[in-house]
Amino acid sequence: MIPKRGMVWIFLFSFAPAILLSLREVPWIVWVGPVVVAYVFRRQWAEEKTVAPQEQEEPPEFCFSLESGSNTRERWKTTIMRWRTAVDALPDGLLLLDYRFALCWFNPEARHLLGLFDKRDLGKPLSHHLGQSVLDDYLQRGEFRRPIDLPSPVDGGRVLQYRFLLLEDHQFWLVLVQDITERYQLDRQQRDFMDNISHELKTPITVFKGVLELLPELSKESPQWENALGLLRKQSERMQNLIEDQTTLLRFGPVRYGFPTEAMSMESFLKEMIEEAVALSGPRRHVFLLNCATDFSFHVNRELLRCVVGNLLSNAVHHTPDQTEVRVEWRQDERARPTLTVADNGLGIASYHLPRLTEKYYRVSFQQGTGRGGREYQGTGLGLALVKEAMERAQGKLEIVSQAGIGTRFLCRFPPVAMD
Repeated sequence: MIPKRGMVWIFLFSFAPAILLSLREVPWIVWVGPVVVAYVFRRQWAEEKTVAPQEQEEPPEFCFSLESGSNTRERWKTTIMRWRTAVDALPDGLLLLDYRFALCWFNPEARHLLGLFDKRDLGKPLSHHLGQSVLDDYLQRGEFRRPIDLPSPVDGGRVLQYRFLLLEDHQFWLVLVQDITERYQLDRQQRDFMDNISHELKTPITVFKGVLELLPELSKESPQWENALGLLRKQSERMQNLIEDQTTLLRFGPVRYGFPTEAMSMESFLKEMIEEAVALSGPRRHVFLLNCATDFSFHVNRELLRCVVGNLLSNAVHHTPDQTEVRVEWRQDERARPTLTVADNGLGIASYHLPRLTEKYYRVSFQQGTGRGGREYQGTGLGLALVKEAMERAQGKLEIVSQAGIGTRFLCRFPPVAMD
């Protein structure tokens, strides 16, 4: 297309011969010349029009899906909008820092993870906002090949990983921020599993070694032989319980939600669990009482619920005297939360033990029995820790109320959303 200025010149040159001929007779070159000149200029303008767009840098390939006819500026605008939309959709935080490690830009996920604000934080050093002296040391050392893990400034219970990437011309840093809380918890849980297993198995293995060295010197008819076999049986049971509890903890994994749930009839489920507890009690004749005050549909993960009820009933059997009364109650509390209560009238627990009862491997030692062959039960110290873990994954809460000499109550409060 010929520009407007060129059209004006063509128009003037086209009418120039007619004007000159009307004034005087001139050679034919006068009116042929303008036509030639107009043709030459037309070719030049056409060449400039075709060359000019090629001299401009085109945006990346994926923006060419635009409709035909859009110019380079529109394509660049659409490309930038697409890049920005893609960056905003990333599940990880992105930060742009200058050479002083001052914050220049961040995406929405970084705003959520770090609690950043435009007016407050832009232009300020990243370490100033995070308040981490460890980060200052990391930046001064300049060892950016390895990422750094720091607690979240928004939620101290979460762990964030920062990875620094130096951009071209050494003027800017791109920082990738990832939430690695679940991975961190899983790694720590696996390390704890190995440490705990190696520590807790020392006692049974020592007993096995000592008894096996003693057995060849004993007669099968002697009382020491029976005592030795009893020690082996007791320690083997302890090892089995320890491994089962540890594998249950490891199978749960880090704290997370979203377990599959199903509608359950709590009355029939609790009756089934009580039958197992009666078999576990055996000749010790614990008395189990069940009270389902209300009948409502309850949605929960069966494995989590079995872990909770099974461990609470097992604790009631092992840590209370013979013929103790154990009450199991299922109802809604004053805040309409489904609540499971397991209570006994046993020996109770001193108040100074209560804050630590759900810690892993924390044990309360006391004599159980009724004065007729009372014995001390040594558990793995993981039962209530498992109950607490299961309740957290069911988005519930475990409460413990106990008084020495009176008894103990365990209340498991589930969220109201678990009901229909």
